[in-house]
Amino acid sequence: MATTTMINSTEFPATFSMMTGIPDSWHESLISALVAVCGTLFNFLSLLYFIKHDSEQLGSKLLILLNVFDLCVCTSSALTVFLELHNSARGPIESVSYALDVLLAVYVVAGESTAFSTCLLSVVRCWCLSLPFNRVTTRSLVRSTSCFLLYIVSREAAFVVLTWTCQDYHGCGLATFEVVRHYLTIGSMSVIIFLVVVSNAISIKKVISSRGSEDLVEVTKRAAVTVLLVSANFCLYNTSFIVLFCYFLKIPHAQARGNKTIRVLEYLTYRVFLPMNSATNPLIYLVRKLEMRQFVLGLLNRMRLFFVPDCGGQIDTDHSHTEELVNLTTSKTAD
Repeated sequence: MATTTMINSTEFPATFSMMTGIPDSWHESLISALVAVCGTLFNFLSLLYFIKHDSEQLGSKLLILLNVFDLCVCTSSALTVFLELHNSARGPIESVSYALDVLLAVYVVAGESTAFSTCLLSVVRCWCLSLPFNRVTTRSLVRSTSCFLLYIVSREAAFVVLTWTCQDYHGCGLATFEVVRHYLTIGSMSVIIFLVVVSNAISIKKVISSRGSEDLVEVTKRAAVTVLLVSANFCLYNTSFIVLFCYFLKIPHAQARGNKTIRVLEYLTYRVFLPMNSATNPLIYLVRKLEMRQFVLGLLNRMRLFFVPDCGGQIDTDHSHTEELVNLTTSKTAD
C-alpha cells in the first residue's frame, strides 16, 4: 500500500512526509495551484531564454542549473495539487497514492537541489571576486553537483521504498530513518543558508572596494547584485521553512492534526513558501537582464500575432512598439 494508507501510528512527529500540507479547502488548492502553475510558466520561459542565449560563462551555467531545479519544484508541486484534487473528488486510488509518493520525493529532491544550486552560485561568485586567478572549473562543479544528487536521490528513493514495504512504522526502522532524514535536511539547509549569507557579505565587500575600469566594475557590480537578490529570496523563504520545520518536529502527530493553526502553518510552509521561492527567481532574472526582457516581450508579441492573424500586416509597427516598451522598461530599471 502507499504511504497515505499504510501507517496508522498516532504518536510520531508531524513531519512533512506524513503531513504534506494537503489543502483543506478549494481556495487553498487554488492558491497552491496558482503559485505552482505561474512558477512553471515563468521558469519555462526563463529556461527558453537561457537555452537560446547559450553562454560559456560559469555564472550563466549555474543560473541554468538553478532554473532547471526551480522548474522541477514548480512542476512537481502543480502535479501534486492536481492529483490531490483528483483523489478528493473520486476517492483514494492506490495508483494515484503511489504517484503522489513519487511526486513528493521529486519535490524534496528538487527543493534541496535548488538550495544547493543557490549555494554554489553564491560561493562561486565570492570565489571569483576574492581569488580571481584561481578559476573554478566546470568539471569541479559537475562533480560536486553529481555527488549531491547521488546523495539526495538515494536518500529519498530509500525512504519511498521503506514507506511502500514497511508494515510497522516503529518496528521496521522507518521511524528512525525518518527522524535522521529530517535532521539531515535541517542541518544541510542551515549550513547552506550560513554559506550563502557569508559568501554574499564577502562579495559585496569586494565589489565596494573593487578597482579597475569603470565598465568592468559596473559589470561586476550587476552580477553581484543579481546573485545577492537570488540569495536573499532563497534565505527569506527557506529560513521560515527551517524555523517552522523544527517547530513541527516537537509536536505529536495527533495534536498537530487537531490544531488548525499548525495545519495552516504547515500548508503555507510546504505548499506556498517553497514553490514561491522557485517561482520568483525568474522574475529576478527578468528585472536584472535587458536581453531577457527583450526576449520575453518579443515572444509575447509573436504569440499575439499568431492568435490574431488580422494584425499580420502590422508586424513592423508591433516590433517597433515592442522595442519602445523594452526601452521604457530599461530606463526605469537599472541593470
